[in-house]
Amino acid sequence: MSCLLRRGLLSQITFYSCTNPTTKTSHLRFFLPLKPKLMRPISITTATQTTSSDESSSFAVSYLVNSCGLSQQSALSASKKVRLKSASKPDLVLHLFRNHGFSNTQIANLITKRPLLLLANPEKTLLPKLKFLNQIGVSDPEIAHFLSKEPTFLVRSLDRQIKPSYEYLKSLLGTDEKAAAAIKTSCCSWILQINLQRLLGHKVEILRKYGMPERNIEKLIIGKMRTLIKNNDRFDELVQNVCEMGIDPSSAHFANALHVFSGMNESTLESKLEMFRSYGWSEDEIVLAIRNQPICISLSKEKLNGGLDFFMNKLKWKPLELARHSYLLGLSLQKRVIPRWMVIQCLVSKCLISDGISFASVLKLAEAYFIKRFLVKYESEVPEILKLYQGKL
Repeated sequence: MSCLLRRGLLSQITFYSCTNPTTKTSHLRFFLPLKPKLMRPISITTATQTTSSDESSSFAVSYLVNSCGLSQQSALSASKKVRLKSASKPDLVLHLFRNHGFSNTQIANLITKRPLLLLANPEKTLLPKLKFLNQIGVSDPEIAHFLSKEPTFLVRSLDRQIKPSYEYLKSLLGTDEKAAAAIKTSCCSWILQINLQRLLGHKVEILRKYGMPERNIEKLIIGKMRTLIKNNDRFDELVQNVCEMGIDPSSAHFANALHVFSGMNESTLESKLEMFRSYGWSEDEIVLAIRNQPICISLSKEKLNGGLDFFMNKLKWKPLELARHSYLLGLSLQKRVIPRWMVIQCLVSKCLISDGISFASVLKLAEAYFIKRFLVKYESEVPEILKLYQGKL
């Protein structure tokens, strides 16, 4: 009998071990004496842990909604990425952001994208980075603007990543003011998060080799940084292609051309070229237009087609004439081109000005000068001319 009892006890212990392989508690504790109800401590602990987890998740969702301004759906998603047990540390983080001018909407955007920031040390991790941006000339409203869009900057190392990138940027541009301008233009969400020397070093040397002036390189870095994010081989090819189009590297158009073609895929470029061809343009005339104003090839299809149609079908211009003045394609038809054309046509019809006047020159005039020269001057002879210009006739 004792042997049978011992065998039964061992079989119960073996069964329990197999069904609970991860427990660290002695199996024998729950089987002396053998009563099913004494197995409950395991399930009680699990239930307690689940309840605790649910309460933590519920608190996080509530805090994210009520204190951070997230929507219920965004809060549920964010609560899976951050475990909040109390409001003490998150409150300090929110207080820091509000003291630096972050609006409720900006804070909500920030936390939605980086909920773990709520657990960051505001004094040691966050504040030094905000102060650094202030010191180099970035204002609190500007900081709030770009960090709310991309807060990854706040999780980068200040000493190992941010400062070295900034110092290299400053070495290229020469002053804190120019470096700060590049950061603002690029929304420093990424410009100080990468190895700038590795990204820009080769490209800057290539541009210098081709004869691009330092002032134009600076303008490219400050205003068109995304032109420079291509890998080195593709960038070298881009520079060579623009040079082969006959665009002088020392001209301002060179930087514009690099910017335009760096952001255009092959199919989009081909569709624009085909539109020029559909109006009877030769390849040389297309290249001339791009050389004179590279931005013309980046216009939307609707705008480009509208300009080509007006100048070539309405005004009967030849491709070569428009290619020489390709900047005109970028002007607004409704706000500038057509109103001025109607005024010139009216004055010509009344023999007040010569029909040989250069309409391209007229379109280049500043608004105030155009009004003075063609509206004010002839208002007594043509009382309705202002209404004609405003489209009220």
